[in-house]
Amino acid sequence: MAYDTLSSFHCQIFGQFTVILSLSFNAITLTLIRALELIYQNGGQTVYAVRTAAKSSCSKAKYELKSDSETLLTLQAKTPGNWGNEIKITVTVNTEITVKLFQDRIEETYSVKTIEELKTEVNQKSALVEAEETIKPGKPNPVNDANFSGGNNGADAASDDYKRSLALLENEIVNIVLLAGQDVSKTAMLTALEGHLKTTAGIKRERIGIIGSGFTNGKDSLETITGHTLNNDRIIFTAPGILVSSQGKQNKLPGSYLAAAVAGMLSSLPVQTSPTNKTLTIEGLTTEFNSAKLEKLVTNRVLTVEKRAGFRIVKGITTDDGAWKQITTRRIVDYAIYGVRSSCNPYIGKLNNERVRGAMKATLNAFLTRMVDNEALVSYQLDVSATRAQEKEGKVMVTMTLMPTFSIDFIQVTMYLE
Repeated sequence: MAYDTLSSFHCQIFGQFTVILSLSFNAITLTLIRALELIYQNGGQTVYAVRTAAKSSCSKAKYELKSDSETLLTLQAKTPGNWGNEIKITVTVNTEITVKLFQDRIEETYSVKTIEELKTEVNQKSALVEAEETIKPGKPNPVNDANFSGGNNGADAASDDYKRSLALLENEIVNIVLLAGQDVSKTAMLTALEGHLKTTAGIKRERIGIIGSGFTNGKDSLETITGHTLNNDRIIFTAPGILVSSQGKQNKLPGSYLAAAVAGMLSSLPVQTSPTNKTLTIEGLTTEFNSAKLEKLVTNRVLTVEKRAGFRIVKGITTDDGAWKQITTRRIVDYAIYGVRSSCNPYIGKLNNERVRGAMKATLNAFLTRMVDNEALVSYQLDVSATRAQEKEGKVMVTMTLMPTFSIDFIQVTMYLE
């Protein structure tokens, strides 16, 4: 997947296995759905999503068609989750076996002569269920509006479940990763994210991770948030939590959901554009910190949001306390690395001589010049070379020195009045 403009960055998001249901509000349910909503509300366009469930508890809802007490055929929901428990079944037996399935606004009817025929019809046509392989001939007991049961979302997914999901997308070209609804208070989740970022950087699939703060006794704790130990140029730490409405009531969600809003907004920006002072589309903040507390958060490498003519990012920073502190620096360099790799790819397999290396250098110069024109770089130095020994080994050395553009984080004004 090639990038034609500096703004064509994508977002990757992982969440627990959930479906849209009329559930009472719960911060650990619908993590993926809520995160997706926040991402799209804030400008995200392309999302790679993996629905992650606890392997031990995730299950499909089932219903057994029985003749007296003997099971003839087992029907199960197409996918795991609580949603399958809402499927109802009605069975009537006359000259034909008629099976009706209902779920929300979906209704399916099957009129067949035998159980074997029912199995075939369901597996070929049903959008709700599928039939298991084991089957016995016979006439099923009539039932009226019976419920499927046993479906489970697996919402108690653990870090190992998330690791498996992260591994599925290691080879995708994505730029922003977050674990939907998971915050830094879950140490194993943070470890999984850090491990994923390290792995992908080693296989030329560099990306940035975003994770948010959790609650302490149901609220934001300044001491806990600023006491974090994150120091990673590829991780952004967001705080505080946000307010969301559900069933007419405003509820609190931790900073992990602010991370989703930031991911959406960041993915919509060109790499050279800082998120500093950009507004987020959110209902509100769980805590509105004053200036002194905001300064403390920023000093401790927290990307925080304040209420000021909307909800604005105070400073677009990573958790790194060195050269990679600004998010734009990390994104610009990652974009340059990806662009250089893509530009060099057509030359793989060609002659390793001065003419071909000169053509490669011209291609790279064109790409980097565009970055300068787009104000992602102030300037750059480029060298493409190979010694005689390297020519024999098929190697070419591309050496770059990049000077990325920095953003204005604050403006100091001195006024003299006469």
